[in-house]
Amino acid sequence: MPQIISAVPVPFTRDGSVDAAEYETALRSLSDHADGVLIAGTTGEFPALDDAERLDVFRRAAAVLGPERVIAHVGHASSRQVLRLADATAAEGISRFALLSPYYLPSDADGVVGFFRALTEAHPEAAVYAYVFPERTGMEVPPELLREVMRLPGMAGVKLSGGAAARLPEYAAALGDGQELFSGDDGRLPWVVDQGGTGVVSGVSSAFPQTFAALARALAEGDTGRARAVQEDVARLVELTGPSVSRLKAALATRTGGEWACRMPLPSVADDLRAEIAEAVARFG
Repeated sequence: MPQIISAVPVPFTRDGSVDAAEYETALRSLSDHADGVLIAGTTGEFPALDDAERLDVFRRAAAVLGPERVIAHVGHASSRQVLRLADATAAEGISRFALLSPYYLPSDADGVVGFFRALTEAHPEAAVYAYVFPERTGMEVPPELLREVMRLPGMAGVKLSGGAAARLPEYAAALGDGQELFSGDDGRLPWVVDQGGTGVVSGVSSAFPQTFAALARALAEGDTGRARAVQEDVARLVELTGPSVSRLKAALATRTGGEWACRMPLPSVADDLRAEIAEAVARFG
């Protein structure tokens, strides 16, 4: 069955504090619908979280959903920081890590492979997912370089976002047997499956989990008519709320009643769009 991994936003109050109660409410709403969660990734505003906060949201996700369903994003600018966070995360019983490729300052092939090797060697028991997002990192990880990364022991799969997701068939050829291929393009699950992918890592699914679960189920059952109808709904929801953390948080605020503020200075959501999002939550949420 195609997998839905929900990329869960972190709810903040207007003073910038993490709203733990809202976060746990959102996690519980995913329990019956998502195969897993990606915590503190791009949708989770990870650059604005300190390590203690990241560890806390990892811990809370594991407590609600079980550690086996949690993929903890331990990405940082240096391997020193990555390993510090990974050590603390592993101590909580979480063994699935996502690692964004090197970012901000440019790297080269040796630097990229070495960055992932540092994590896999320090935590040989972990399942590590490479996270490739050229628009956010400022550098490309071409398929031939990803192939080298995926040969490292412990590499469990890859998540492709932005321009890399559009090149999914090229990247698929870089994976070995049993390695998982996820797309960060929420609205293309049928295409991802057709290309041999495992599923999607979806921020929008955190606000509309039933709809995404229904699509995965219809695809697994070969119900093409049902899949086509639900895919139209998914495409509309993705267009309405993604890829925008602030729009996604507007949907979650409607679902739970919490503030769901952003800590980073993200674009505001106009009142008319917020009303449209609320209508979608009422219909699909």
